[in-house]
Amino acid sequence: MLPFAPLSPIILVMSVQSSEAIARGTSRRAGWARPWGALQSGSPGAAVASESVASRDGLKLAFAVWLAVRIVLSLWGAFIMAVAPADSHAHILRDYPDVVLPNHDLYGYSVGVWNIYDTRHYITIAEQGYEADPAWLPAYFPAYPILIKLATPLLLGDSLLAAMLIANVCALIFFWYLYRLVEPEFGADVARRAVILSAIFPASFYLFMGYTEAPLLAFMVASLYHARRHQWWLAGILAGAAALTKQPGIFLLLPLAFIYWQQQRGQGLWSYIKRPQWAWLLLCPLAALAYTLYRYLYISAPIADVADVGGSQRMTFPGLPLLYALQAIGPDNPLLPYNLMDIGFTLLMIALVAGVTLKMRSTTLTLYALVICLTNLCIYMWTYEYRPEVNMPRRMLIIFPVFIFLALVTPNKRVFRIVAYTSFALFLCLSGLWANWIFVS
Repeated sequence: MLPFAPLSPIILVMSVQSSEAIARGTSRRAGWARPWGALQSGSPGAAVASESVASRDGLKLAFAVWLAVRIVLSLWGAFIMAVAPADSHAHILRDYPDVVLPNHDLYGYSVGVWNIYDTRHYITIAEQGYEADPAWLPAYFPAYPILIKLATPLLLGDSLLAAMLIANVCALIFFWYLYRLVEPEFGADVARRAVILSAIFPASFYLFMGYTEAPLLAFMVASLYHARRHQWWLAGILAGAAALTKQPGIFLLLPLAFIYWQQQRGQGLWSYIKRPQWAWLLLCPLAALAYTLYRYLYISAPIADVADVGGSQRMTFPGLPLLYALQAIGPDNPLLPYNLMDIGFTLLMIALVAGVTLKMRSTTLTLYALVICLTNLCIYMWTYEYRPEVNMPRRMLIIFPVFIFLALVTPNKRVFRIVAYTSFALFLCLSGLWANWIFVS
């Protein structure tokens, strides 16, 4: 870890300083937030010009942050692969006999090193369909494998490269839309800090590899952005795509419905009949329902009961998974450090979502954060008795309002940098373990 440790803060500082330059000259507004129902007041021409400037600045910032983190992560993964002892992969070859470890060449160091765990499942679905393993694969929703399948021919049949490319493009789009979503409400400085913090969160390395977190966040944040601008056809399509990407996508319906109600409030029942833009919202639940029917009726994926969500995950009462994790603390737990990490992320999630609820004064963001947080508190891995909350760091990643909250409470540059460097140090620790096939989340 030491050889690249000095490099990481330098690149991060460069991205912070460049984004500060981008943010200068952009309008700043005081206060925590204002209602999300309507667009800014003022002349239409001024509003369009302001949004155009914010969009351009946001894209520059998003690209600078994405590129900085992508370079560090690539170098870090290559270094981990180069120095890892050969016997460090013994558990992988034992538990996953079909795994082919990457070669020690340019492709292996840059792309193959990230062909880890669920990435392999998405590629299998893209190449062979769910029938390749109907007992396990249907737990993975189809939108991302479909995108991989569509992009693979353009990359000379390299499905892994397609998966990586799609995830990284979606990460860039997520950073861009997050800036555009935050800037009108909280100002350019807060938007800049929110983007940086979302890119260097300890589990944010999943945004840069073949996982669904980047597409999911891109679809959800873009949907909220376009809903706020009354572009309901686009918001509905993006919400449907989110629901087809991962289970939490369905919960986007709640904040979207609130935005629509806020925009139509006081116009009477006739407005809902005359202009049924709300119908676009139905794409979200219909997409989730369509895949559910396909999953259990066509593929005949096994299900134990209504609490079984697939992939060894089950739903239970809120807080019980945390209780199971606390009960697993003990000297006989071989995964005790990781279980303590899961507990720490759970408590951090609760604290940050409480901050979103109490401080941000945004019903839309609060609804989103609360429903995802509550869902996370209900899910546990029943096959992982030593780590029942094994996926908590990754599940917390999709609660993007916490990054806005952190950006709001760190206006002091010194405090912000302490938070950023601490987060990025943990980012390097977890991604380094992951590159060596240690399942951190």
